[in-house]
Amino acid sequence: MVITRRAAPKSKGRPVPEPLIGSFLLESITTGMYGERKNAIREYVQNSFDGIQSAIDAKILRTDRGKITITMGDDGASLVIHDNGIGLPQRIAVGTLTAVGASRKERGRQAGFRGIGRLAGIAFSRTLQFRTKAAGEDLETIVWFDCDALRRGMLESGRKPAVDLITSCTTFDQMKATDAEAHYFEVSLLGLRNAPVEALDALQLESFLAQVAPVDYHPDFRKYRDQILGDAAELAIPEVDEADEDDDPLQERPDWTVLEDDASSMLERIPVSSVALAIKSSETAPERLVHKPYRMKLGVNDSPADVPIAKVDLIYGASGAWWGWIGHKTKPGEYQDGKISGIRFRLKNIQIDGNELITLVPTTNEIRQPFSRWSNWFVGEIHVDPRAVVPNARRDNFEEDARWLEIRGELSTICSELTREARDVSKAHQMSVEMLDKKAAKLRKDFLTVSRANPFSMRKAQKLLQDSDSLQKLIEKASGGAPAVEQVRFKAIAKEVTQIRVGLLEKPQTSEYGQFRSAIREEFLSIALSVLNDFLDIELYEEVRETLEKRLPQ
Repeated sequence: MVITRRAAPKSKGRPVPEPLIGSFLLESITTGMYGERKNAIREYVQNSFDGIQSAIDAKILRTDRGKITITMGDDGASLVIHDNGIGLPQRIAVGTLTAVGASRKERGRQAGFRGIGRLAGIAFSRTLQFRTKAAGEDLETIVWFDCDALRRGMLESGRKPAVDLITSCTTFDQMKATDAEAHYFEVSLLGLRNAPVEALDALQLESFLAQVAPVDYHPDFRKYRDQILGDAAELAIPEVDEADEDDDPLQERPDWTVLEDDASSMLERIPVSSVALAIKSSETAPERLVHKPYRMKLGVNDSPADVPIAKVDLIYGASGAWWGWIGHKTKPGEYQDGKISGIRFRLKNIQIDGNELITLVPTTNEIRQPFSRWSNWFVGEIHVDPRAVVPNARRDNFEEDARWLEIRGELSTICSELTREARDVSKAHQMSVEMLDKKAAKLRKDFLTVSRANPFSMRKAQKLLQDSDSLQKLIEKASGGAPAVEQVRFKAIAKEVTQIRVGLLEKPQTSEYGQFRSAIREEFLSIALSVLNDFLDIELYEEVRETLEKRLPQ
């Protein structure tokens, strides 16, 4: 048999014709991109934050003067997000605002970089309007997107080029501005339809943005805020180990050179920048500033009163790619408020996903599964260097590259430690005054049920005696070394348990109860005499035994 080989081509082939980028793709990366429509509001706030940071960098805005204002229409049909950021110069404004999947932003320096978030509002508005102006210019640019026409075109004209569809559904104008020095960017979602509740209700919007937006901590949390930022400012950047020759050649080593900078601390490397964010429920309503939802005391399941955060610890990784803080408490239970429970990831101080992401981070099931049960016992944040990771398009996770895998490995150790801590707190609570008091209350309730029952149940009475015996042992163990105040309460609980045991033995006689009482008498005698036999000589032992048998009621 003759084997022939195909000759290698001398060239790489001819260029293909210009590909068709259809309208279906436009739908996928705009209205179809976000799992929840409310995330469109987060995208606009993120863009405003980037614009404000750019204005600060350009020295046209003071660090503490950046502001985002969100105004709800009086008729519930509009939502306007306005910022005093750098704005867009008139010569590039229209081209920038009509570009899709292209951005002038630099990844790693700004929160957004893909250039798709600005069209997210198409999903629930009839008209999407952008209004912007740069400082020193006398023209304001306004761009309108006909969202109804865009949605129809994306779903019904799949083979129509996306560029043609955008062009046919978009108009713009530039007009004289009254203040040449003003700089701003404004997004107006007009004619809201099937809008998320966060676009219609000011309290719901505040609750959402308090979690995801780059805002400051609440004044009530100032003590821990100052500690967190102070400790991070003193935290030295760790030295990253060089690659080991014995490392698995098939395992990609993370490249940490992307983090090389002149920073002297982790806070300087990964700052926690924030912006003033205000919500107005109508044009004439007063502003309401948004803060992160953490407080010094927070509601916890099975606790009648809010539980204080006992301490806050700083955590960081050997990679130098992240740092964070964890709030600890001495009471068991999950935090009740879903806005604060769990440990949240933040990139440029903007939340990535919610409290679920941390439960997926551990690299093995041996860590992931136990920690997922205990994660909401804690509160905290992890600030990741945007140069080290790439958030996915939905911003609910990070791209699974070598650096993110390394960070996950570092956090796995933290998750294991937190799991052990939560279990220890849970066990300690089982020995607490409050828990033993609850057990005694249940014992009292069961005693009343058993003692009033007719006919008397010997089986239930025996079970009740066993429970009371177990509770007395727990009280003895918990009272050892307890503070004086708690000792008094332990003694009171022990006395009540003893009274319950006596009450069982004083139950009015019945034939069945007589058998129960006789069995208890014999058991007590057996145990007592066994102990006395170890300590008394034979004559005294016999004397005590006879006395006990006479005095113990038959």
